[in-house]
Amino acid sequence: MNKKKFLCKFFIFFLLLGSGVTQINRILTPKYFYNNTWPTTTTYLGFYEMERDTIDILFLGSSHAASSFSPQVLYNSYGITSYNLGCEQQNLVISYYWLKEALRYQKPKAVILDCYMVFPYKKEEPLNTAESCTRKAMDYMRWSPVKWEAVHTICMADENQSLSSYFLPNVRYHTRWIALNEEDFTYSEMNRHYELKGFTAIPNYSGNQDYRPFSAVEGSEAEPMVELMKEYLEKITILCKEEGISLILVKTPSTTQDMKKHQALENYAKEYGLDFLDFNEKELYKKIQYQFATDNCDGGHGSVWGASKITSYLGNMLHSQYKIAGKKDRQWEESKEYYAGVIKDCTMKMVTDMESYLDLLKDNRYWVFMSVKDEASQYLDERLLKKMRNLGLQASLEGQYRCSYYGILAENEIKEKMGYEKLEETGNIRNGRSNYLIVSAGYDSGNSCSIQIDGKEYGKNQRGLNIVVYNHITKTVVDSVCFDSNEEERTAKR
Repeated sequence: MNKKKFLCKFFIFFLLLGSGVTQINRILTPKYFYNNTWPTTTTYLGFYEMERDTIDILFLGSSHAASSFSPQVLYNSYGITSYNLGCEQQNLVISYYWLKEALRYQKPKAVILDCYMVFPYKKEEPLNTAESCTRKAMDYMRWSPVKWEAVHTICMADENQSLSSYFLPNVRYHTRWIALNEEDFTYSEMNRHYELKGFTAIPNYSGNQDYRPFSAVEGSEAEPMVELMKEYLEKITILCKEEGISLILVKTPSTTQDMKKHQALENYAKEYGLDFLDFNEKELYKKIQYQFATDNCDGGHGSVWGASKITSYLGNMLHSQYKIAGKKDRQWEESKEYYAGVIKDCTMKMVTDMESYLDLLKDNRYWVFMSVKDEASQYLDERLLKKMRNLGLQASLEGQYRCSYYGILAENEIKEKMGYEKLEETGNIRNGRSNYLIVSAGYDSGNSCSIQIDGKEYGKNQRGLNIVVYNHITKTVVDSVCFDSNEEERTAKR
């Protein structure tokens, strides 16, 4: 009897210990949810939430892939279901093992692989990539023989990484105690939003007017691939062939792509009988009417507008050449509205016309903060004031020269105040999880403004009407702008 009691207590002790260690590991492991620029955690947790055998296309590759291939665009245009498993600095070792992992749950008809990491990126790193990015990709892969093999391969290739840190992440992240935040304790809430299915929507323009696509010249000198990357590119090729999956190699527009890299990938594609699409090649670049200045957000990543062009071209190819038929699926149908909201958020950051901008603010996803600095009334005409009234704001700034004013639209509650003294308001949003401070002072009462959320300043503190738009669904500031309504042009300043 005593022996049974001892064994029972022993079992309970280790059960509680294991549960505690698991919880600690979960809390300490860094999280990159959908409110981050690169939501790697959302990408991989979301993949496991997809219904089995519903994904026809898998995208793999680095952040160039994550920002250039949009599953929702592919579905909206062609009815083709896909998921983007790309992430920051995803080397070919990681791409291979995430493909193996994906095949445990899905039966894709094609894999589209961006080949940016085939060539030297971080020459000093054994895996051609930063250790932190390797961890981002692997930390949220479920434990299985695939992950077991993957972490052993990683640690064999990079002696600075340890097996123990993958089995017990607290070994790697024990110093994170001092940097824990809300998201470390709202895991179950945050991992529900995977509507973009791995796609990273970036709204910025690169502004690069100097980029020029190149004309491919057959037989040009080829740049050598990183040996380990080539080895795992071959593994991906073989695995796809064994599974009856079409593999398509892609290089998205990037200032780092050149003729030598193009030739190396072209040679590889010909050797293995694969299609290779280089969107840096002049003919293809022009065919999709790509504009690097607006369709890329920087030197290597597509903006949401560039991603739409690239994905649409791929969709046509998959439909017409690879005969992949469209279908109706609830998982992509239900995310249409969410994606439309994301596009609206991205578009808002580019709007410079005040009248059009005010029209965009009527959205129950937004909390809007407005604050006047200096003077804002002179060119707030009746049309603009009417649009402000349509938002529910009642105070009339017309003729109120150099007055102070703030307006807050949050959680079906409207607060506003106007006067000739310095005005200040504090409050809570997100059911008390976040707080705000808004300050307005006209020219004669301090000549300043401030719009802070959780202690961080977002207001532009410029002359005119300063506006900060917060999306309470994505928990991000969508835009911060000031319209100088003291001048007729009402110039937008960001």
